[in-house]
Amino acid sequence: MTTREKKFLFTIFFLLVTCVILISCAAGDTNFTNLVAEDVTVSDDLAVSGNTDIAGTLQYGANDLYPVGYASSGQQVVYGTDVITGTATASHGLTTVTLCMCTLGKDPDDDAGDAAMCTTAVSSNVCTLKTWQDDFVTAATEADVPVHWVVIGAP
Repeated sequence: MTTREKKFLFTIFFLLVTCVILISCAAGDTNFTNLVAEDVTVSDDLAVSGNTDIAGTLQYGANDLYPVGYASSGQQVVYGTDVITGTATASHGLTTVTLCMCTLGKDPDDDAGDAAMCTTAVSSNVCTLKTWQDDFVTAATEADVPVHWVVIGAP
């Protein structure tokens, strides 16, 4: 067998193996264990089971956004809505709070005692939510004001 024939057979073999891999991946048989990759782009659904360690940052989208629930390294985003009168505490489950924010879940009314704004205060890992009347001095006495909140901190 000549060298040219050997190269031809090797090329055919390589193409056949490549076709089998591509067909297998197209059929959804893409289970990998101990996959290590750098600068990976995924253009379809990516399902990961078990523990996943990511060194660096996890970003997605054209603007390199963080997924919901992920903040900077070692931080986590927790959010929710509570219906409160005056003051409440956000139940976030984080061990260390870095930031807490809130907004009213409805438009302010002209009625006396209605909430016109909300504020937050962080102390000893507690995020306190407060609703205020439009004089910004008196706590709101309106019952059942929805308050949306976001807490960022260490899990």
